[in-house]
Amino acid sequence: MKKIIFQLSLIALMGTAFVGCKDALDIEPRQSIDANDALTSRDGINAAVVSVYSRYKGVRLYGRDYIALPEALADNGFATNKSGRLLNEANNVFRAHFTEAAWQTAYAGINQANLIIETVPGVEAPGITPADKVSWLGQMYFLRALYHFNLVLAHSYIPGAVVGANDRGGVPLMLKSTSTATGALDLKPSRAPIADVYASIVSDLEAANSRLTASGLPNLANKAAAQALLSRVNLYRKDFAAAKKWADSCISLAGARLTSGASYVSNWRGATHSETLFQLVFATNAENNGVNESLQTSFTTLTAPGNTTVTGGFGDLVPTISLLNDLGITLVGGNTSGNFQGANAAVDTRSSDVRNLLYEPGTLGRGKSYVECTKFIGKNGFINLDNIPVIRIAEVFLNRAEAMATPGSPVFDEAAALTDLNRIATNRGLSDFTLTGNDLYEEILRQRRIELAFEGHRLWDLKRLGRDLVKSPHYGTVAFSDIRILAPIPTREVDGNKNLVQNAGY
Repeated sequence: MKKIIFQLSLIALMGTAFVGCKDALDIEPRQSIDANDALTSRDGINAAVVSVYSRYKGVRLYGRDYIALPEALADNGFATNKSGRLLNEANNVFRAHFTEAAWQTAYAGINQANLIIETVPGVEAPGITPADKVSWLGQMYFLRALYHFNLVLAHSYIPGAVVGANDRGGVPLMLKSTSTATGALDLKPSRAPIADVYASIVSDLEAANSRLTASGLPNLANKAAAQALLSRVNLYRKDFAAAKKWADSCISLAGARLTSGASYVSNWRGATHSETLFQLVFATNAENNGVNESLQTSFTTLTAPGNTTVTGGFGDLVPTISLLNDLGITLVGGNTSGNFQGANAAVDTRSSDVRNLLYEPGTLGRGKSYVECTKFIGKNGFINLDNIPVIRIAEVFLNRAEAMATPGSPVFDEAAALTDLNRIATNRGLSDFTLTGNDLYEEILRQRRIELAFEGHRLWDLKRLGRDLVKSPHYGTVAFSDIRILAPIPTREVDGNKNLVQNAGY
């Protein structure tokens, strides 16, 4: 029975390769899925490419979980229990982590990208130019890399921060398509070594960078976004020279997008923040993830900044006391556990950091109010409909600063790291820092926490540094050696594939 379940899972993964496309991409139920039916015209290929992007917008990926869960599982998010959602994740309940649906959706997207990568070079059809092919391939390499990256972040350790006794490797690397039922049934991949997965991600992003252009909106993969992700991935795998190299290149292309002062806040009120290098676009209300699990409802009860008379979402996840402290927000009554959980939220004082203006008390419509994050607040004209930034230029400056401030880095340069740190600080309303050594390094990490809060980074930053999840006073500490640091491999995938090893403790 387990084998049959696994086979059905693989067929579903393969058979939904082009779900979400127009009629030209509808796949009839049959033994052999002919990808060429969909990939023989310019319109057909464009629709297939759009579909690879569309998968990312589901609730289990960037529609919610890729953004909210790294905040809830780490020390940034407190679960209010106003709907019961994200409560288990914030409490680090066993198996409350990234789900089987996220795994399946990601591998379906990878398979679809592979089909396009393999088919496009040989397609000859009216209207298709060599430039079209180069662009499509660049986008698919970028998206395939991003899928693999999110999978390995969730289910595996990060290079240089590994608990040897619990290490079971990376995730399966899927670099060839499966387009027939027979092929799907025969597919029993093993987990590639962690280093190999990261090397493949870097290779894909470099392939994307060589094909993509620096022009256009951040709605599609582009050169600056590929270079930005290369800075992040290399920072994570502790190749600091490569992280700096790609950050240098990206900042040369897009460093001017960094905003300052009030414009930083106002940009979060528009559909697209001008700092965004790549985002997932939610163009119409038909794509709305709704009042239960959208990012807006997950993070705030407000329907508009400052309007506490109208209740919209649930505000399931709000900033913890430690994050409020770092943001420079002091509550009336003090930032104590009793006041935080016992009294309706009211802000007493704020520091000069403009980033804290994106956090304000919610409504009383769902019970006691908390200070909530308003980075996502229906910016596309409908409640619960927001474009989702995947990477912004501010992160790239912080990536470079960290690469240069890390002890032992081959590009160690405290003066240059301090310059990058102060570029972020002064643009956010703070005074210049005058720091060296470990104080400089830790301030860069603190500014990273503040800058990227509620954008889906915190768990990965703690995990790649091998640090415990210190969640007091709200929850207990989760040690880095705890098996809950890693998400489990979906049970039915392991049960049906003798080559796929489950994570320790699951």
